[in-house]
Amino acid sequence: MPPRARLRLAASAALERQLEFAGEDAIRRMAMRCERAARQVARDAMCSEAWLMETVTGVRGRDADRSSSLVGAAVAMDLAALALRFSSRAPLQTSDLPGGAVTLVEAARQLGVTPRSLQRWRRQGLACVRVHTPRGPRSGLSGEAVAWCRERLLNHVKARKRDPSRGERLAQEVAREATAGGSLHAVARRVAAATGVSVATARRAVASAERKGSVARLERRASIGAARRALAWRAWRRGAPLETLATELGRDTATTMRAVRRERRDRLRTLRLDSKPLPTFARADAEATLLAPRCVRADLPVEPWPAMAEAFLHAFRERPGHDRPQATDVQRLVALRFLLWKSAAEIRTLHGSDPGAAVDRVETLLRWAARLRLALVERALPGAIGRLRALRGGRLEGLPPASMRRAISAAALSACRAVDHAMENEMAMERPRLARLAAMEVERLLAGAAWLRPGTAGREAAVEIPDSLRDRCVPWCGVVPLRDDLAASAQASRHPGATLLVRRMGWDARAPGTPEQVAAAAGLDLRMAARRTAEAFRALRGTAG
Repeated sequence: MPPRARLRLAASAALERQLEFAGEDAIRRMAMRCERAARQVARDAMCSEAWLMETVTGVRGRDADRSSSLVGAAVAMDLAALALRFSSRAPLQTSDLPGGAVTLVEAARQLGVTPRSLQRWRRQGLACVRVHTPRGPRSGLSGEAVAWCRERLLNHVKARKRDPSRGERLAQEVAREATAGGSLHAVARRVAAATGVSVATARRAVASAERKGSVARLERRASIGAARRALAWRAWRRGAPLETLATELGRDTATTMRAVRRERRDRLRTLRLDSKPLPTFARADAEATLLAPRCVRADLPVEPWPAMAEAFLHAFRERPGHDRPQATDVQRLVALRFLLWKSAAEIRTLHGSDPGAAVDRVETLLRWAARLRLALVERALPGAIGRLRALRGGRLEGLPPASMRRAISAAALSACRAVDHAMENEMAMERPRLARLAAMEVERLLAGAAWLRPGTAGREAAVEIPDSLRDRCVPWCGVVPLRDDLAASAQASRHPGATLLVRRMGWDARAPGTPEQVAAAAGLDLRMAARRTAEAFRALRGTAG
């Protein structure tokens, strides 16, 4: 099942937000209640919001008699989604569930269906939960859920397959709709609506009729090629309206957005996020614990680096105690390593033609990791610049412009290597001396460099350093840009979406937020929040030129 099930009711989303800080034991109990209640709700009945809250939490609300009514089918689907969400936060033990538990793949094998069929049955009230296995947390079903599937759903499916008239009616509907014209997908959608089957089943029936010659071959819309997807992705990154991109591609906005998400997924797959997990990463509370310190979630670097060499050297000059190890460095190194490891693990799960909202989750993790890495690089830069001055035997400001740029680039590269060494070496991670490691890297790179000797001097002039120097310190910034050049404008803007954009990109020196987190904090619908964020980004890019 998808790792993040969608909630359909506002009452369910509000209930989940209220339980954000509940303990793990309470979350497990509520996951088991949701798993059991999802199978018991009558799809054609009406349920109240108070019943939903009391079923999930076990507590009756004060205004239970005045709560609004909800459709049973939607309540059943949301209970299944809540069971999966809660158990993802606190995975269950096999012994917690009635009748034990089996993994999703094993349950599909026992029932003689595919895991995809089990995903579709979630609409009927089948709840999947995350359970501990020897190989880590996995999606699974309780023993009672498997028996319920066999009695309620599997027999119904087999009865439909044994019905000889079902295939005849489907073939007749395919012939009728194919005569009316349209593409293969359009015909399949009309057939599905008329017969009550899924669109995928209708597509297979239409394709089978084409092979048999019962209907003429229908037109297929050509898929969006890799080159056009890349162009759409670049335009989307620059803030181009989705409607404009859809017009250029000749598709609707939904298809265009799927193409952009697919390109984003393919770009993420090209990244090499080599980060070996620490033993603590396997804990169920690893994310909540390792990412909780204030230095990890706040006071992160947002300001762009100075554009002039003299200002850069002054900003990262040596200060008393700059090479002493600090507890914040250890916490940021561990958090950076965890974020990269988690991002790589989630990238490996991005399958299918449309990765959906999972891409936003991965990009948010990488933006957070980028800010932590920049904070550590800035901690190491004074050591690198101090060693450059020692090799020079004096001030660096007298170097020729080309040598000055080369020296600053070497200092940034040495700081990056120091961070990589401290993150990969567990001994260095315990007491990281980033400035000292960066100084050693400068020594290794530039010892004996003729252009750095005291006799090499140039005329006094203002030297500009490349704007991309800061982004080059983060290998994945080309795929997931930070765009900190717009941070100041966004914070000063009065656009209604500017606040959402600041929270989304982490321009307030805090950890970036996912679209769901930003929308929930603002009390907006997810689509409304996304639209306002895109409008604010286009407005800021227009003012920045």
